[in-house]
Amino acid sequence: MRYLQLFLFIVSSAFVHAQSFQTIAPSTFVSGRPFPFAVEVSNQFGLDNFYSSDLPVTVLGGEIPENLIRIMKGRSMSTALQNGSGSLSISSPDFTLTASENLAQWQTHTGTIATNEVWSNTLIHHITADVTIPNGATLTIEPGSWVVIAPEVNIVVEGNLQVNGTIAEPSVFCSASSSSWGGILVNNGSAMFTYCFFNNGGGDYTQTFGHSNSQPVIRSNSSDVQLNHCFVFDCEGKAMAADGGNLVFKNGGVSRCDSGGEFSNSKVTVKNTHVLEIPDGDGILEDDDNDGFYFSGTNPQLHPYQVDSCVFMVGEDDGIDHNGSILEVTNCWVQGFANEGIAASNTNSVYVFNSLFKDCEQGIEAGYGSPTIIVDHCVLVDNEYGLRFGDWYNWGCNGNITCTNSIMWNNDDNVYNFDVQTNGPVANAIDLTYSIPGDVEYDLATGNVVGVPQFDSEYQLLAGSPGEGSANDNTNMGLLAPTPNGFIEASISNFEKLQEFNIYNMNGQLVDCGKNETDLLMATRQLNNGMYLIQGLYKESTITHKIAVVR
Repeated sequence: MRYLQLFLFIVSSAFVHAQSFQTIAPSTFVSGRPFPFAVEVSNQFGLDNFYSSDLPVTVLGGEIPENLIRIMKGRSMSTALQNGSGSLSISSPDFTLTASENLAQWQTHTGTIATNEVWSNTLIHHITADVTIPNGATLTIEPGSWVVIAPEVNIVVEGNLQVNGTIAEPSVFCSASSSSWGGILVNNGSAMFTYCFFNNGGGDYTQTFGHSNSQPVIRSNSSDVQLNHCFVFDCEGKAMAADGGNLVFKNGGVSRCDSGGEFSNSKVTVKNTHVLEIPDGDGILEDDDNDGFYFSGTNPQLHPYQVDSCVFMVGEDDGIDHNGSILEVTNCWVQGFANEGIAASNTNSVYVFNSLFKDCEQGIEAGYGSPTIIVDHCVLVDNEYGLRFGDWYNWGCNGNITCTNSIMWNNDDNVYNFDVQTNGPVANAIDLTYSIPGDVEYDLATGNVVGVPQFDSEYQLLAGSPGEGSANDNTNMGLLAPTPNGFIEASISNFEKLQEFNIYNMNGQLVDCGKNETDLLMATRQLNNGMYLIQGLYKESTITHKIAVVR
């Protein structure tokens, strides 16, 4: 079985940032409960993933530790504790947000919902024992609702849960006390969340799951779960999990949870999301498999797990841990993890495109078993090891790494091939071409460049730098610049206006051609593993796409 990821490259020159600050926060607070909010910094390209700052704030009616909000690459997730006054104000030179006390009556909920229900935002909803939404029933929660949940208590979804927060009136799930509530368990049902905060969850230890032995705050068991503009932070358990089914998490954030998420045998898409300070920001290793994300197994259709345009910052284990899955990581920034930026093991594959790995023990690692890693247009800088084949386990490493158009620089060891079991390098384990390896063993391989790369502050090559225009697709080596519309993804379904195409391998040799979308789909099924260029002739223009094909 094969999968395809196609990209239409549009590269712009240098650009100017103009930041704007946006707060996402409830308009009310519940007395005695933390007040959650998020801050996002944008520029003309969308979220500004190059803005980081410890931003001083002034708080009236409450307090925030050290009166600072830590913004990491464009996002921050914080809580304020109000002090009993009737209003709360948080301000900085860049934004001001205010909230008033929610004086609504409390409504108690327990047991099974008998029929469809709507929970109004004119009440505070207090769950004192497990609530079950049975098959055939729908619970709808209005924008701006507060759902306050007793310690270790769960919401079990066998039917449908619809939480309709908005940017002006997000909904909140929080604990009724300082002890953690449980989680939302979606069992063969469906759940959709927009603009929601989840705080202080994951405390029911009868519901622990997976590699990191903690309860997910949101868990999909063979279900369809969609989260858009949601924030899960300051939780005892892991943020989310999926075992079977489909889970989508977009435009949100996870921070200070036992792990960001663990996914097994599922279809998962995570896009435009921040995973920060896992499990916390204290720098003390917890040794509890506190990965940003952990992916294992495959779903029955062999759809790849997809992580696109995400930020992983500061963690005490791996940024992304792969164990026998099919995984795509594109347009990501991974920095500050105690172990690997990406750790691949067991079997199957990881495709990594246009991503940066910085300040980790290993940037990208092909570890035990026989994982296949394809790396293209990446930068690995300031790690102990940049690109690594092998790991610290004595289990044997038989996989391979194919790396093109990438830069390994200023790592303690830029390219490292060593298997503990055999006590030496593995022959032909790393194929490294059209790159700046920074390693004499690979400097003279096909298309490689020797020289000191010159980066701008966003780790894109400066004009005149070694590697400029030297990639095998005639772009710069390393990271590709964004455009006003970001990187544009294409799929086979976007080729319906295709009139003619040629497929080339990375040596420029023609390997197939055809006339239309149907021909293209048939042709891609015949390709061997590797990277290819598709030159597509459309009525309006000729466009070049890049694909990765992995069995």
